[in-house]
Amino acid sequence: MPKPVSSKESDDFRGHSLVFGVGAMLIPVSGVLLLPLYVNYLSAEQFGTLEIVNQIANILCVCFLSTGVYHATGTFYLQAKDTGERGSIAATVLFLYLSAIGVGSILAIPLLGCYGGFFGVDNSSLLLFGLGGSLVVSMLEIPYVLMRCRMESVRFVTVTFLQFLMRVFGTIIAVAWLGYGVWGVLAMYWISGLLFVAILFVREFRRGGGTFRPDFSLLGPMLVFALPFLPAGICTFIQMNGDRFFLAWCFNLETVGLYALAWKIAGCVALLSALPMQRVWLVRQYTVLPLPNGPDRAAKFCTLIVAVQLFVGLGVSLFCRELLMLIGKEEYWKAAELIPFLILADVFLYTHYFFEGPLFVYRRTGLKFLNSLVATIAVLILFSVLVPLYGGFGAATVTILGNLILVAGSLILTRKIRRINYAWFTLLGMLVLAAATVYLGQRIDAYFDLERIMTLDGIGARLLALIPVTVTKITLLGVWTAQVVIFCRAAKSQ
Repeated sequence: MPKPVSSKESDDFRGHSLVFGVGAMLIPVSGVLLLPLYVNYLSAEQFGTLEIVNQIANILCVCFLSTGVYHATGTFYLQAKDTGERGSIAATVLFLYLSAIGVGSILAIPLLGCYGGFFGVDNSSLLLFGLGGSLVVSMLEIPYVLMRCRMESVRFVTVTFLQFLMRVFGTIIAVAWLGYGVWGVLAMYWISGLLFVAILFVREFRRGGGTFRPDFSLLGPMLVFALPFLPAGICTFIQMNGDRFFLAWCFNLETVGLYALAWKIAGCVALLSALPMQRVWLVRQYTVLPLPNGPDRAAKFCTLIVAVQLFVGLGVSLFCRELLMLIGKEEYWKAAELIPFLILADVFLYTHYFFEGPLFVYRRTGLKFLNSLVATIAVLILFSVLVPLYGGFGAATVTILGNLILVAGSLILTRKIRRINYAWFTLLGMLVLAAATVYLGQRIDAYFDLERIMTLDGIGARLLALIPVTVTKITLLGVWTAQVVIFCRAAKSQ
């Protein structure tokens, strides 16, 4: 009979989870903190170039089996019998990933100029420099996974915090002080990546001692384990990032830069709301869903996640114009028009993540790829039709529709596995009210002539003129919150 988990072990688990969660968020947060730097020292075209280089690097990492290697690292390491075997596994996954990068690079580098130029990045040297730096950074995930396996939460957050500081301050120096632009941003990938890769893998070598050497008999099983993640990773990439490539192909890098900025600001909403709550649910769903009242508790938690994400999203949507006008150049102001649409797309995405929970709890994850494949095919067709016609708005619309397909697919696939009666009236009511609030916020901007306010001389004059705008929008947000509370209480009383 298995030994019950003690309260001390449970507290330790929650403590480690919290620290790991903080550490994992530091790198995305660094990207957010650098946005004011980018929108002041990079043109929209340069920002678009940086985005395309990053996205090409991301798809190459997927093709080089990065996702599968990361999962193989944790799975094989945790199933090892002793310290010697763990050292061998750490060396083997490193060898496997380096081999995948080597073979993939031989195939990809000769075509670098072709697909770089196809998406508007004509400078092959810049593209090669950026791809190399991103691949070096991607190697850091292997020692990060190993630290998670060993529950080295304090060490993990220390390393990620140091990397966070180095990336933020190094990029500021390279871009703002030295004036290296996109090259400076990419140079920090190399500098921070090589430094921490060297430190962490030297540590793994010392930890493994004489056992830190590849076990070539494990390469076959690891490769078999990692390969199924490739098609799923490609589908996910197309759904989440394919819009940038269609925009680059149909329009120009300036359009990509504005769209990428809108996505990064919209992504802050999930980073501050849905993502931390979703990580809590990912652990709790395994104990909650099998309970007799599990579906009811899941439905309530889903409503809470959507409500919090919409609340933060509304705040960002209402004030994104003022934010961009205060921190960025005028050429970036148009990005504010896309932000509410992309926030809505993210709301549907995290709702999908919640809805597909029973697939993991009841080990039916094979159905997840089917759902992802259907959504990917639909998204590719819609991108090819709507992006050439409507640009960024077309891409945002397709992203919303693609995520809605994922939501619908998750509901259909999980209905017979574990039926959950979600509070549809409350969820739909919150969405409709949020859309109305965003529309009223845009009318307020037009009424007070926000662009005229932001061209006034002196920051004091601008802030003074913004007071009535700000008070009105805060009132709108308060009215939406009060209405949502009424919805939730009405649903609870039914």
